[in-house]
Amino acid sequence: MARTESTTIQVHPDDEQSQIDLMQKFHWSLLNSQTIDKTDSHLERRGDKIYSVTESTRYVKLAFSREVDLPNLTEVKKLESEYFALKFPEFPKLFPVSIILWLVMAIFYGIGIALWLLYFFVSYSPKKKTADEQLESINRRRNEILNELNKYD
Repeated sequence: MARTESTTIQVHPDDEQSQIDLMQKFHWSLLNSQTIDKTDSHLERRGDKIYSVTESTRYVKLAFSREVDLPNLTEVKKLESEYFALKFPEFPKLFPVSIILWLVMAIFYGIGIALWLLYFFVSYSPKKKTADEQLESINRRRNEILNELNKYD
């Protein structure tokens, strides 16, 4: 009997199949898929009134395994760790703080429009351009990694 390693991950229900397909490229085999529906109800006090608050969470828990005796597993693991280490850049907010604040400043003071235009051209546009370039670079490298994996199939 072959030795195996295993891992579990949690994904959004809409991303289940794409995550399974991705993990299979790294030689993981799906063992189990379990949909988790979690509902939490509690009481909250707001001023003088008590409200019943219900929060629900839904996700899919995926369990994978792969054999540790696979040829070229060290190369596959190296590519896998590099792939998942690539983090998406943080994009700037188009309306920092609150859009309502900007609307109030624009309607009542008129200066909100001028301040937002200043923010847009001085801060938002350069940061967005940088984040877009980083995202393009990350996506390019991820595609290169997936192409490199094809030679280990």
